[in-house]
Amino acid sequence: MSKNAIFKITMLAGAVALAGCTDSIEDPVEPPVEPPVGDVLVVIDDGVNASGASLLVGHAPVYSKNALAKDETYADDGFTVAPAANGEEYVWEVTTNSSHGESYFIVNSETAVDLTDYANGVLLFDMSVTNATATGSTSHQIAMETAGSDTPWLDRNVFYFGQDLLAAQESAGWKTFAVKISCFSPDDAGSFDITKVNDIFRFDIRNEAVTYELGTVKYDADASMIPEGAVEWTCAE
Repeated sequence: MSKNAIFKITMLAGAVALAGCTDSIEDPVEPPVEPPVGDVLVVIDDGVNASGASLLVGHAPVYSKNALAKDETYADDGFTVAPAANGEEYVWEVTTNSSHGESYFIVNSETAVDLTDYANGVLLFDMSVTNATATGSTSHQIAMETAGSDTPWLDRNVFYFGQDLLAAQESAGWKTFAVKISCFSPDDAGSFDITKVNDIFRFDIRNEAVTYELGTVKYDADASMIPEGAVEWTCAE
């Protein structure tokens, strides 16, 4: 499946030409031309996954992947994924259990997707953190994954982040978070291929009790297109 098949949208801001009669001999002042905002691949919007993709959730040690439709809920051993709302927008609420080594929220495409156009871009996601006690843990992951090998957990392009970053946003309300794709790193032992991505978005919480709500998730091909006021998680963190 090409990237055009999964909600790839091109948003180009147009210039508006204003014309009118005037007695002034001064040259007319042209309005500024807004720059294009870039190519955007929408992973989740208003609870709807990208075309051809599905939501898979689960946790260790079973490592099952349970598919959820928009209005479904999954609950098992203190791990829950349930529909919620941010105003009129449909969002997902996820609660993890600290006894689980890994709790994951995945948007997966069975047909590999080429994300080459976003290799120099930025991941943007809307999230509200309602519970996250600071612990110093740094093992959480945001990842893309290429499937097909006997060890797919190695075939990832990963951004590692800490519990403290979540704790800093606890009860801060809804924010847009930004992570540049240049901050992701493939596992040296794996075979991640950005032209063949199956897990388009994977959000892993490890060994921590966290509750977060997740809204729109998207990739912008232009890394400079980080909204004003967004929380940027940088490579150094």
